[in-house]
Amino acid sequence: MKTGKPRLQLKILLFTLISAATAACVLLLAFAPDFAAALGQFFVAPFSNGYYFGNILAGMAPLIVAGLGVAVAFSSRNFNLGGEGQIYAGGLAAALAALVIQGSPFWVSLLAFAAAAVTGGILGGFSGFLKRRLGIDELISSFLISAITVLAVDYLISGPFRDGSSNFQTTAPIGASLAFAKLLPPSSLSAGIFIALAAAAIGKLVFDKTRFGFELKLCGTSREFARYAGIDGGFYTTAPLALSGALHGIAGALLVFGSYGAAIKGFSSGTGWNAIAVALIARNDPAALLPAAFFYSYLETGAQSVQLGSDISSEMIAVVQAVILLFVTARSLPFTTRKKAAKQ
Repeated sequence: MKTGKPRLQLKILLFTLISAATAACVLLLAFAPDFAAALGQFFVAPFSNGYYFGNILAGMAPLIVAGLGVAVAFSSRNFNLGGEGQIYAGGLAAALAALVIQGSPFWVSLLAFAAAAVTGGILGGFSGFLKRRLGIDELISSFLISAITVLAVDYLISGPFRDGSSNFQTTAPIGASLAFAKLLPPSSLSAGIFIALAAAAIGKLVFDKTRFGFELKLCGTSREFARYAGIDGGFYTTAPLALSGALHGIAGALLVFGSYGAAIKGFSSGTGWNAIAVALIARNDPAALLPAAFFYSYLETGAQSVQLGSDISSEMIAVVQAVILLFVTARSLPFTTRKKAAKQ
C-alpha cells in the first residue's frame, strides 16, 4: 500500500504533464502561422538563455508558497478561493511596512513579511470564522472577500499610497537595500527562491512529521472519524484557512521584494489562481510543489515567448492554463479508475 500510492501519484503527474504538453502542441498547430518555429519558441526558448530560465525560476517562488497555502486548506477539506486578494493585500502590507519601519534591512524585511503574513492570515481566517460560527460556505466567502480586497487594494495603490513621482500606479519603491539580490540578471530571479524552497521543506516536515499535520489530514479525510478521535474540527476549519491566507500573504511579499520592488497595481496578476493549479498538480504534497511550480512557470514562459515571437494572441495562454486545470482536476483518468476497479 505504501509503495502503490506514490507510484499512482507519479503516474497521474506524468499523465498530466504529457497531456498538457500535447494540448499546447495542438494549440500551436492550430493557431501558429509557422508551427515549427512556434514549437521551438514554446519548448526550447525558455532554456535558451539565462533571462528566460531565470524568469521560470522566479515565477516558481510565489507559486510554491501560495501553492503550499492552497495545499494546507485543501488537505483539511477547506477551500480557499481568496488567494488572489490575500496575495495582493499581503504584498501591499509588506511594501508599506518596508517604507514605514526604520532599522537594519534584515529586521525591516522580517517585519514586512510578518505584516504580509498577518494581513493574509486575517483575510483567510475570517472565512474560517464565518464557516465555523455561521455556517457560511468558505468557497463563497473567500471568493467574495478576495474580490472586495482586490478593489480596496487597487484604490489604496492608485490613491492614498501612490508614488507621486512615478508615472505608474505604484507605491514608492522599497529601496535597493531591501530588495532581494538578483541571481541571474537581467531576469527576475532573486534570492526569494530560497525562501520558497525553505517553505516547501518546512511544509513537508509539518505535513509528515507533526501532530498538526496528521490531524490536519485526518480532518480532511474524515471529519466524523476525527471528531470521534477527540480532534477539534472547528479549529481545523479556522486554522488551516488562516495559515493558508498567511502563506498567500508571504507570496505577495515575495513578489514585492523579489520581482517588482514596490506594490504596483495589479502585481499579483493571477498568481492566486495559478497556485490552485499548482497545488492540484502536486496533489497537495509540499515536495511535489517544486516540480509542479516549475512546470507551470515553464508553460507560462513558453507561451509568452511564443506570443512575442509569433502572431498568436494572449488568449492562447489562458487556453493552455484552462486545459491544464481540466486534466489535473480529472482525478478519475485513467489510473485512479483502474485502482477503484481493482478494489472491487
